[in-house]
Amino acid sequence: MADGSGTNNKARASYQSDSYIFTMDSSSASSHSLGMHDSGKTYLLESTVARTITLPAVKAGAKFKFIVTDSTAASTIATSEGTALIKGNVVADNDTDSLDGTTITVGTSADVGDHLELVCDGTYWYVSGHTAHASAGFTVA
Repeated sequence: MADGSGTNNKARASYQSDSYIFTMDSSSASSHSLGMHDSGKTYLLESTVARTITLPAVKAGAKFKFIVTDSTAASTIATSEGTALIKGNVVADNDTDSLDGTTITVGTSADVGDHLELVCDGTYWYVSGHTAHASAGFTVA
């Protein structure tokens, strides 16, 4: 876990060992494939451009956290297997939204501070989080 020694690599999505927080703020549309070496890290979605993030294959103990810092453009978080392996719920305003499917979209109506955490048991990615918008901040397909 983060012990306060993590870094914030402002200019790019970086995957350096012993770093815990990464700002994804590329100025052009981009895609990122996460690996097991990225597990346990927090990603700040400064989504001024379209961004696609692909999770690694399911493996018990893998986990990722995503925090919205700008939602000018939508971001997607997808399973690498291309099957409906995402299961769970998020608090949406004063309600709960089910996010069961293959790809989560962090929409342009997401607010700064909205967040998702995905944890894997080796079979599924379990998602939890919060958005200030009922059924609009996060969607799943």
